[in-house]
Amino acid sequence: MNKDVLLELSKNLNTEYEIGIWSETTDFFERQDNIADFSVKYDDGQYNIVIKLKDFNLNAAKTIFASLVRFIEYKSTFYVREDKKDSFVYYLLSSTDSKKAFLFYVVIQ
Repeated sequence: MNKDVLLELSKNLNTEYEIGIWSETTDFFERQDNIADFSVKYDDGQYNIVIKLKDFNLNAAKTIFASLVRFIEYKSTFYVREDKKDSFVYYLLSSTDSKKAFLFYVVIQ
């Protein structure tokens, strides 16, 4: 699967803003020792998240992302990772059987 397929899937789901997703995500990041800074914003059907790690490396990025997924996911979850020069980018789509969903665009630096 690539990001285009994942984004196409999201069009058939209800990815409207949900205060619970925003607040749970923010709460999760505030409790992580390895995060120097973060932001969570919602725009046009997706949550845009930027995470700045204290020690940037692939293993730390994978660990924080996997922890986030376990904490916040619904029943069905898909994601795609793109490795950039100075960041790792994740597209995360998670949904319920009733088509309630959230789409995360996560940049880890």
